[in-house]
Amino acid sequence: MTYAELIQFLDNHLGYTLTSGRDLDALLAEAKAGKMEDPLAQEILVAIYSGNACDGIAAPVDRARSFDGLAALRLRSQADDSDPALFRKVLKLSETLDRAFDEEVIRQKAAQTH
Repeated sequence: MTYAELIQFLDNHLGYTLTSGRDLDALLAEAKAGKMEDPLAQEILVAIYSGNACDGIAAPVDRARSFDGLAALRLRSQADDSDPALFRKVLKLSETLDRAFDEEVIRQKAAQTH
């Protein structure tokens, strides 16, 4: 799965948008510069990109590196004084990220049997 495919999956299944339908290359440049209007989406886009050491949106991503990239956000959301809304969004993100990679494994296994 590529970075772009993962972000598209997340955008389609999170219940909140990361990209607002915008061009991912342009949005990622904006996120890296710290200029996105949505700070959570900005952090997610950059964390997954950086965690996977991507060199473009077509770069491959994997589950472990994606979760590693999001570790600081996940820990912050679980702090005793964190905003409950942030906790719920990050929990949904974690569940959806896991689901994206589960579905990718299922697709790969199905392709091997055909």
